[in-house]
Amino acid sequence: MKTVIFQTGKAVLKFGQRDVTERLIGSESEYDSDRVTQLLELISTDYDETILSTADHHYFGYVALDLIRAGVGTAICNICGKIYDAGKLMEFAVGYGKSPFEINKERKGGIRLFGKRKNPSRFGGKEYKCPAGHKLIMMETWRT
Repeated sequence: MKTVIFQTGKAVLKFGQRDVTERLIGSESEYDSDRVTQLLELISTDYDETILSTADHHYFGYVALDLIRAGVGTAICNICGKIYDAGKLMEFAVGYGKSPFEINKERKGGIRLFGKRKNPSRFGGKEYKCPAGHKLIMMETWRT
């Protein structure tokens, strides 16, 4: 089976090429079409494995998040050295939450009361950790 491997520095994520292709070109695809074209060219090689990394292919991280959320693929944690199915990974909100529509109100910071008033910039995203609690992948998915 052809495999797409995504290295984050903290983990090695493995997905079937067919699963990645279906996610990229599926009817629900919300990815940037130029980046989809580039990724499809990379993964449609004659090789059994396509290796991508966060340093060279940061955008694939968003695809990886969606695949993990769907329970697709496996992850090898570089810290504990164990292999986990995507469905076993734990999802956490980063910054102000997973979406600008679900802002984490517990987070401190924001507007100054005295002096120059600033428009507060906020960001959020999600991360996945292995069952032992080691961070495997984290992506900022929105910013205001």
